[in-house]
Amino acid sequence: MVRCLFHLHTRHSFDSLLSPRKIVARARELKIDALIVTDHNTLKGSLETKRASQGNPPLVILAAEYQSEKGDIIGLFLQKEIQTRESNAIVRQIHEQGGLVVLPHPYKGHKLDDQLLSAVDMVETFNSRCSTEENDRAGQLAEYWKLPGIAGADAHCFPELGSVRNEYSGTCPGNEAELRTLLLNAPRKIVTQRASPLCRPYSQLIKAVKTKNADLFFYQAKRLVLTLARRER
Repeated sequence: MVRCLFHLHTRHSFDSLLSPRKIVARARELKIDALIVTDHNTLKGSLETKRASQGNPPLVILAAEYQSEKGDIIGLFLQKEIQTRESNAIVRQIHEQGGLVVLPHPYKGHKLDDQLLSAVDMVETFNSRCSTEENDRAGQLAEYWKLPGIAGADAHCFPELGSVRNEYSGTCPGNEAELRTLLLNAPRKIVTQRASPLCRPYSQLIKAVKTKNADLFFYQAKRLVLTLARRER
């Protein structure tokens, strides 16, 4: 089996403090073959992770999750940063670089239309931070459009790094072209493990601090306290 860890955020995102070195260390523990970091609006995290990996995991590709007026769009196998935040331009520039367009968590924060969906290469059919209903609908969407699915950890905290991984039939790809073919075509299964419910309010607190949003900070602090109280009962 080929193990792929997809949709991770480092300290280069506005809502995470994870270091690329810690991600690489955890990926080695999980025996990951392909590691895909997707920071918000920047390649910096995937670039730093690739340097830290030193060939283990063997495949660390450049990727990012870009905000647009239609929701987040992930680009895989990128060569350079994408500056635009207009959805059609993001998709076009990903494809011009020879990359793949992934639609993450399609039923969370998206305005879906046929123009966007017809340009997508893959759908995130399981996201660790989404509800069962949202993930089921994402799977149905991928099936309707006949698109391959991929599972995302959407990890912002260390415990989330092992929350989900993709396992593909076959031998480990020797290069990015072979990995691309595997992601699009190989038989696959999703392996999941529940992450702590504290992770999401924690990452939102980080976002509040980094963006200097006092209202968000106090709301998420209250949410974190309530979550802790429920766990102690």
